[in-house]
Amino acid sequence: MALSLRTTVPLLVLAGSVAGLTLYWQWPDAALSATPAASAAVKAPLSVAPSPLLVTTKPDVSTVKAPASLPGLQDTEVDGDLRADSAGNLQLNLALRDYLDYFLSAADQAGLETVVEAMLADARGRLPEPALGQFIGLLGDYMDYKRASLELLQRPLSAAQQSTSADQLQALQRAFEQLAQLRRAHFSSAAAEALFGAEEAYGRYTLDNLALMARDDLTEQAKALAQERLRAQLPEAMRASEERQVQAQALQAQTEKLWQEGASEEQVRQLLALTYDPPTVERLLDEQRNERAWQQRYAAYQQELAGLQGNGLSAEDQQREQQRLRQRLFSAEDQHRVETYDAIVAKQQDNPSPEL
Repeated sequence: MALSLRTTVPLLVLAGSVAGLTLYWQWPDAALSATPAASAAVKAPLSVAPSPLLVTTKPDVSTVKAPASLPGLQDTEVDGDLRADSAGNLQLNLALRDYLDYFLSAADQAGLETVVEAMLADARGRLPEPALGQFIGLLGDYMDYKRASLELLQRPLSAAQQSTSADQLQALQRAFEQLAQLRRAHFSSAAAEALFGAEEAYGRYTLDNLALMARDDLTEQAKALAQERLRAQLPEAMRASEERQVQAQALQAQTEKLWQEGASEEQVRQLLALTYDPPTVERLLDEQRNERAWQQRYAAYQQELAGLQGNGLSAEDQQREQQRLRQRLFSAEDQHRVETYDAIVAKQQDNPSPEL
């Protein structure tokens, strides 16, 4: 059975996270060749911080402003952290990956060479040797990995891979494994675990859960028990977060049912008050109020759009009128969300087969 629009949107986001789809950029060859230190650095032994699979909280970081010369990062605090252990070796953890991604996110505007120079200048003020040399070597590996992962994730799916929900799940699983293998081809096992271990643990859990939900040989009770077993295999901190998420989703489903049945806002408030404190209740009510208004606005937009598509306009004129309709009914901040919803609706109309 095809999923509804409201179900499909978060599931697409979930699928993207499983496959490691993050913000990528084009890597200029000239910029890479301008940083020979990254490929020539001596890779001394690295000091591995506690695995992010066991420790998901980030270490305290000092408040440091980004270099003013980096477009898009001016007046922002540097995300992540660089640290050396007592022996002077680089510590590997999630904060290090955040640090790399923070600077590299400005490559699109400032250029990769400028970003790398700024990052190395900042790192020299933070790290002693041999940690600095180790960081430079890791930076080269990280950029090579980003280029390779971009090429991997840009490969189009064949029609056969998109024909059924089972094919789509299999394609997701294959992409996940290929990305995991790619990481271990570019990093040591210790670095791959420290930088990507938590993400991969949750990715495997998510894919296993999707495969479980797709089975038709199990009762709902059996699926629920199997889900509990999968959740029990997650690291403790991640398991606690997942359990809170499941509880929040269940409560959200209850509140949506109340709204659909015509309940008053006070009735929904009373339900939320059983779980949350008053400020959180009011914040959630405000979010739900805004979301319901947005969904109503999108439904009205779809009705007007259907009228445009049936009035004999050319494809070019229809596209122009659709853009005007979007601008009239939605704010600039909502445009990307509308475009995403429109793309999903179009895909469902073109391919009515079950979706992941």
